Amino acid sequence: MKLDSRKFSQVAYSALLALKQDLKVKTPTEKNPEDKYYKKASGLVQGLPAYISTWGLHRLSGDMKKFENGKADDTKYKGKVYRMFLQNLKDFSQENDFDVEKESSLINMELRKYTGLNHLAIQLAKEWSFWAGAVLGEAEG
Repeated sequence: MKLDSRKFSQVAYSALLALKQDLKVKTPTEKNPEDKYYKKASGLVQGLPAYISTWGLHRLSGDMKKFENGKADDTKYKGKVYRMFLQNLKDFSQENDFDVEKESSLINMELRKYTGLNHLAIQLAKEWSFWAGAVLGEAEG
């Protein structure tokens, strides 16, 4: 089976556009509320391939929940980035055993399936990383 390499680009680009919309913060006191977290999210996205290679999807899922449930507004964007990536991966992989809401579905997944999904995640994360600058802007720092 051949996979059109552009499919990775299409999937990643569309997900990043959706993430950009999700990250919009609207408070009347900020001059450019739309881009408050874009550059931070871009840096986070560009680090996804290394994160997944080092720690794996199960840890990414755990961090997603940690940041979403955190009290600091300045880190909640991380949860949104991780959630969007995991949902994008689930949709792209069509992996039925993987539930974005339950990190246990990754922890308890059969090793062969998990390894394949993790490899696919790294490839998708590389594509996300490539498009992050174009969609979200260049990372801070």
